[in-house]
Amino acid sequence: MMQYTKPMIDQVFQIRKAAPDHLRAQIKLANPELLDVLADIYRSLQDKLLRELIQQLMSMAGPAWLALLENPAPESRPNHSQQIYRGQVRPAAQVPAAKIAAAPTHHKRVIYRGQLVHS
Repeated sequence: MMQYTKPMIDQVFQIRKAAPDHLRAQIKLANPELLDVLADIYRSLQDKLLRELIQQLMSMAGPAWLALLENPAPESRPNHSQQIYRGQVRPAAQVPAAKIAAAPTHHKRVIYRGQLVHS
């Protein structure tokens, strides 16, 4: 998760003000994929002011993010599999396929609150 500095937060607010109405819902500091979303918006828009604001933010974030604007490489993007519950963010638990296949079949399978429960 990106740690934002005060100038970066101010830049995000300027980008949000300059963005068209239909894009403002995606531009939020709470969004863990904010910089990826802004990179996609950068490539799809022709508005020079908004593109310049996004480019300045990416330069504050680091050279890797600035390079992402010019060279979109979806395979090099990190996997953002996270669970968000009441504002708490944690990595999603991924169950290997071998464990799923090795689950006993003679038990009754019950799912309770999103978890597999054997009874």
